[in-house]
Amino acid sequence: MSVLPLVSKRPVRRDWYRRIIGILILGVVLGFVLYHGGSELQRYRVVSFNPPETDTSYVDPSSSPALNFSLESSHSVSTADPTTTSSPPKPTTVDNNHVTYAILPPLDQEEIETTRESHLGRIDEVIAGEIENFRNWNVKQLEALKKYWLEVENAQPKVVLSTYGYVPCAMTVCSTTGEVIWLESLINSFRENNQFLLYTEYENLGKMYKKYGDVVTHVWSTDNHVIWCFNDTISCIQSTENPDGIPPWKLFTFTFWGSPRGWQNFLAPPEPWSFNPLGGEWNLVPYRMPDQHFYLGYHYTGCQDLPFIPHSERKDQVLILAKRSEYFHRWTFLEPSVWPVIKNKTGYNLISVSNSEEGYPVPEALTLIGPMERHAYDVLLGSAKALLGIGRPRVSPSPFASLCRGVPVILPYKGTKCPAQPGDSTWCGDHQHGPAADIGPPYVYTVNSEGPIDDIVETIMTAVNTPIEP
Repeated sequence: MSVLPLVSKRPVRRDWYRRIIGILILGVVLGFVLYHGGSELQRYRVVSFNPPETDTSYVDPSSSPALNFSLESSHSVSTADPTTTSSPPKPTTVDNNHVTYAILPPLDQEEIETTRESHLGRIDEVIAGEIENFRNWNVKQLEALKKYWLEVENAQPKVVLSTYGYVPCAMTVCSTTGEVIWLESLINSFRENNQFLLYTEYENLGKMYKKYGDVVTHVWSTDNHVIWCFNDTISCIQSTENPDGIPPWKLFTFTFWGSPRGWQNFLAPPEPWSFNPLGGEWNLVPYRMPDQHFYLGYHYTGCQDLPFIPHSERKDQVLILAKRSEYFHRWTFLEPSVWPVIKNKTGYNLISVSNSEEGYPVPEALTLIGPMERHAYDVLLGSAKALLGIGRPRVSPSPFASLCRGVPVILPYKGTKCPAQPGDSTWCGDHQHGPAADIGPPYVYTVNSEGPIDDIVETIMTAVNTPIEP
């Protein structure tokens, strides 16, 4: 299996929190080459799922989130043998999340010229024709791609065609949900590295792919879309009936959650499985996850926008990590009855920025401020002495936003199934934010929510009494 070059940055584990504002991945686009998938098809299972007659590709940022899981960069290279020239040897492999990939060699000059001529002609045809969705965005991307081809002599650009529902929101950063923050970071990286992102809704995916042809190097879709495409041998996936369709090796699942074993969203099996039957390597995820998912990290922007508030000047308050009031009642690791005890024993004000959903009141022991826009939330977070999770959401950018403001994080887990710091080797559904938990004290503390309540109180007090720097 080969991949196109990928450039990333490995954070130093002990000073990770100091690098939270750095770009964890500078070049984020990978590409796999020709699909022969026999052994991979035997090792992984794909879940069959029939699409409805109509598919709403745009995801409302206010809709209920799905499951959450795992942030850490994973990248290293092996270099080729030294050559007789003075130039440093180029890397021949790239490591990502415990998998080593061979780097696809560059095209020779004759291939580049042929590809350039073909792609420039195709780009002009597409711009002159009908583009079903988001024409302004796509034309700007195509014009930038054309400019690249006219100015760069010897490198084929990477071009992603996506149906991921949060892309339209990420174009304008219309939400602070994790998916949008992830995409915002990647779109910025695309701009900086001459990589290009085209968007269409799923019902037009097969049609638009045929229009773009081999100009597109990767297709990023949601989990449902990948499954539907594999089942559509007439108009989507490449097949004998659809020879110009999307090759299986080019179709990636762009997913915030990965493909956990036994995930009931898809009646998933208890062994490794993937939306693409080629394997977990075709799942693109924002955190290091098990089963060889391909890690595309992100950075949390805005850490330097606000001044650091010294610990001694902060308010005696702990911010609760939960944007939905439902989290306090369903799937919670901390039952409503514990909140008065925590408040009384710590003496701290417990602040909630949750919404108020019908039938799911915010516990009375908490001070409810309600949802806030991003800047106001960052100000509030920077003035708190700790951020306390309650079990959901399972994955969120907030712990990293907290660390970059010098605010320690407390994350709960349940029982003995999961260790206090689960790492990235197994799916641990009874742990909130395993990748953040793996950072460890004094930045991230973990506590067994099924243990004595005094353990929870003690962990909170240890965190708030142990100042950290951003």
